[in-house]
Amino acid sequence: MQPKITMNNERGLTLIEMLTTLIILSIVSATAVPNFTLWRNNYQLRSETEHVHLDLLTSRSTAIKNNNNVVVTFNQSANTYSILNDTNNNGSADTGETETTRHLQNEVQFGFAGPSIKDMDGTTVTESVKMGPSDVITFTPDGQADLSGVLFLIHKNHLAEGDNGRLRGINVIQATGTAELWEYAPGVTPIPWY
Repeated sequence: MQPKITMNNERGLTLIEMLTTLIILSIVSATAVPNFTLWRNNYQLRSETEHVHLDLLTSRSTAIKNNNNVVVTFNQSANTYSILNDTNNNGSADTGETETTRHLQNEVQFGFAGPSIKDMDGTTVTESVKMGPSDVITFTPDGQADLSGVLFLIHKNHLAEGDNGRLRGINVIQATGTAELWEYAPGVTPIPWY
């Protein structure tokens, strides 16, 4: 006796069902992609700012631990900063001293959008990195910095859009050598930083 073969009555998608599915997917992706891009830009900026902040805190700790100066030099045009463990405290890299250069990653750069931004003290900002009269800050063995200063980081897409709404700032306090991490909130008075 031969087995009985039965045919299932399976059917595929109709053209209308397929088009409806494609339209729904298009609508969902049209709303999700811009949100994902904004999230990614914010994540990259936050991550890179925290990295620079941690490097400043580590530089201060290294100065205390090694009982010598640690010099951090910012290069705005190259979007880099270097950290020098200045064992002889002369302010320049000599044989046997370690100097590390870090590049800002993920399309993040030193900068801010527009001329009307104020820093954490309410002073109008004219430079994206301002460490006293230069772009160099030295952490000393007593845990202090040789001067106070501030730097601003922004994602290049936010800069192109003229949007400071996601701007990040790092403020170094001379007396304690600490570096404070700040976020910008446009329109908040008197100082738009929290």
